[in-house]
Amino acid sequence: MYYKIGTLAKRFGITTQALRFYEAQGFLAPDREHLSTTRRYHARNLKWLTSIRRYHDLGFGVEEIQQLFFCDEPEQLKRRMEKKEIEVLAEVAALEKRLEALRQQRADLERIGSLLHRCEITASPRLWILIDQIGQNLDESKEISDLIQAWMKELPFVYSASVVPRKAVVQDSKHMDRKSGFCVEEDMAIRLSLAEGEKVEKIDYKHSIHTITRLSEEEPLMEHVLNYAEENGLEITGDAVGRCLVKTGEHGCQDKQIKPKAVYYEYWIPIKNREDAEPSRTHVSS
Repeated sequence: MYYKIGTLAKRFGITTQALRFYEAQGFLAPDREHLSTTRRYHARNLKWLTSIRRYHDLGFGVEEIQQLFFCDEPEQLKRRMEKKEIEVLAEVAALEKRLEALRQQRADLERIGSLLHRCEITASPRLWILIDQIGQNLDESKEISDLIQAWMKELPFVYSASVVPRKAVVQDSKHMDRKSGFCVEEDMAIRLSLAEGEKVEKIDYKHSIHTITRLSEEEPLMEHVLNYAEENGLEITGDAVGRCLVKTGEHGCQDKQIKPKAVYYEYWIPIKNREDAEPSRTHVSS
């Protein structure tokens, strides 16, 4: 009994293009009547196609399936299945990691909605910060370059960092040299086994103003922070340390502009009560 290509494709839930591809790879050999282009598939093609589809759905590629067909013993097939299982487990781990990063990005965006230009008092997470630029001056040392290359392998969990000098915070100035680079929370850095060196600073503000602000041409960066500190009798005691959550309007960067429309930063600014003698801040360098 013979089947037409459309019938075979429908039975297996695939396209006729897929069947032609399998034929081109040598998996299927349909019969053709003399001087006819019509493909006729023998019933035995159904059984072989079942094996092809099974191996394909298990994650094997064309070349791998061809190798599987040359296996004469179950033990040979078993070893190839074990190898594929290891590969799939690695893929699953990578997908779980990507899913975690997507959830983190979504949480960042949700936090913007609740904390933009608002303030709360909290402890900062312990951050590892790698500074590679002060103002327009870029640190091109080998140590910095090597660390950045290592960190970039975990980019979904590594943020662009921003450090605004205390003087720029209290004067709400955008024109003083800010430090920039990359940062990651210590727990995540340890979990990812990120490289650590003398250039990596560890910031831990025990008592800080936590806020999200929008860096743009039209808006002041820290005015709401200064107002909050004044209203609550707080004194800013050090640099604002932050991370870039997201950029919007980056389409402009494709043209002659070099800046996106806005950049949303999450900052922690160390503080003390004005009547306190000592600031509640620790800054530990590795």
